Amino acid sequence: MNRTEIIGRMQDCLNRLGIPLEVAWVPNPEKDKHGEIVLSSKTLFIYAASEGEAWQTLVHEILEFRLKNVLGHYRNVINGLIEIIEKSCYRQKEEFLEFVPRVFEEVKKNGQA
Repeated sequence: MNRTEIIGRMQDCLNRLGIPLEVAWVPNPEKDKHGEIVLSSKTLFIYAASEGEAWQTLVHEILEFRLKNVLGHYRNVINGLIEIIEKSCYRQKEEFLEFVPRVFEEVKKNGQA
C-alpha cells in the first residue's frame, strides 16, 4: 500500500470518528515528536517514518485531541481559581500597604519613634 492510500485510510478513520481534522503524513526523522495537531490549520501532522509508527501516532493524537476537550473543563476551573486567589492576594497586599503608614503614625504620636 502506498503513502497516499495510507493517508486516505487514516483520513477515513478520522471522518468516521467525527474528528474535524485533516491528516498529513510527512515523515521527518529530524522532528523531536512523532506527530502534532495544528489547530490553526485543522491538521494532524504525522512525522513518524514507518507505517506502523504512523498508525500509532494517529491513535495517540486522536486520543490526545479528545482528551483535551475533557481536560479543558479542569483547566477553566483551575484558571478561575487562580484568578480569584490573585484578586484576594492583591486586595490583602493593598490593605497591608495602607496599614503600614498607620503603624508608623501611631508610634510617632506616642513618642516612640
